Amino acid sequence: MFTYSAGEIEPEHTHDQHQLVYASSGLLCVDTQSSRWVVPPLRALWVPADTPHMITARSDSEMSTLYLDRTIAVDRGDAVTVVSVSPLLRELIIHIHRNPPSGASLSRLEGVIVDQLATAPVAPLDLPRLHDPRTRAIAEALERHPQDRRTLSEFGRDVGAHERTLQRLFAAETGTTFGNWRTQLRLQHGMIALGEGRSVTTAAIMSGYKEPSAFIAAFRSAFGTTPGRYFATTDTDLTS
Repeated sequence: MFTYSAGEIEPEHTHDQHQLVYASSGLLCVDTQSSRWVVPPLRALWVPADTPHMITARSDSEMSTLYLDRTIAVDRGDAVTVVSVSPLLRELIIHIHRNPPSGASLSRLEGVIVDQLATAPVAPLDLPRLHDPRTRAIAEALERHPQDRRTLSEFGRDVGAHERTLQRLFAAETGTTFGNWRTQLRLQHGMIALGEGRSVTTAAIMSGYKEPSAFIAAFRSAFGTTPGRYFATTDTDLTS
């Protein structure tokens, strides 16, 4: 288990094995070349071998890591993904943490872990990075101030591009619309604020929502539950 203090950064690095990062408490941000990922409690980040990534603790956090041999075939493939942790997968992580296996025992447990990862629900906790100078300028402005309410047309006048051009660029770079991408950015900011211990009302305002009710509705639509319930459960078994 690794313990991080709020604000602690693990510089960009790679592993020669597949990595499963499980957040038992706190909140972590993981940056890759393609996206930023938020890893809240009781979720896990799948990081394929040789993927450069950097970890930032947004609050005091505890993380457990499992490593799988790079030759093992995993349905998640080469994509970094945040998954919900099933009770069985959670118990496997606890067991391996307490009683590190080896040999045939390790191989059997790895097989069960691979099966669990194949069916684990994906949590929408990533924010794709923008690379075109015009869309990147918009993304950087919204990262600094998610409360910015300018339309894509208004942003276009500032970055020197027509709205339709920006719509095409956002679709090509993120696979979704500008509106959906901005909602994802706001929800990620809200998730981080909640993970830092802020109230739902404060998180809503910080992430660009006029009313907490709108933030709660967007959060429920994305994650299937309210912000308060999402962070209500903590995992203490790994430290017991």
